[in-house]
Amino acid sequence: MQQIELLVNLKIPDVTALTAAGALRRRMGYAESLKSLTRADYYRFELDADSEEQAFALAGELAEKTNVFVNPNKHVFELRPSSHEPKQSDDGTQFVQVLITDPTDGSAEGALSALQGRLGFGDAVQGLLKGVIWTLEFATDSREEALELARNVAVTETREQGLLMNPHFQECEIW
Repeated sequence: MQQIELLVNLKIPDVTALTAAGALRRRMGYAESLKSLTRADYYRFELDADSEEQAFALAGELAEKTNVFVNPNKHVFELRPSSHEPKQSDDGTQFVQVLITDPTDGSAEGALSALQGRLGFGDAVQGLLKGVIWTLEFATDSREEALELARNVAVTETREQGLLMNPHFQECEIW
């Protein structure tokens, strides 16, 4: 069993991410620390493949040859192994990723059913997780400080703290 992540971005500027970044900087006090904020649709495939190369080939086929995940007219995509190694920067900035999922959203199950059934992938696709992944770039000296800032930015606690997820019905992973 191999896990491969598919990240799907818009080709045009993402106004949702731009608006969120503006609110965080101007209204919530992150003007000095938040350097950038981007978002992508996120899919984590559990694939029945003998090697990582086979898994990447299958995930590429799922992205390019079905219309379930990527519209080539408006999206670009990236495939990566499912490891949560933080991106490193040479200039002292820290990158943190926040994955927001909704456990009650049935669209991942619907997509998995379509892949296994009418699209003919059968048991090759064993599981699918769907969410939104936010990538935050912070001007901080330590990884721990960046992770704490990301948690404060992500999880809505009050009107002044948190923006990216509602803890009453969503879940998040931060790495």
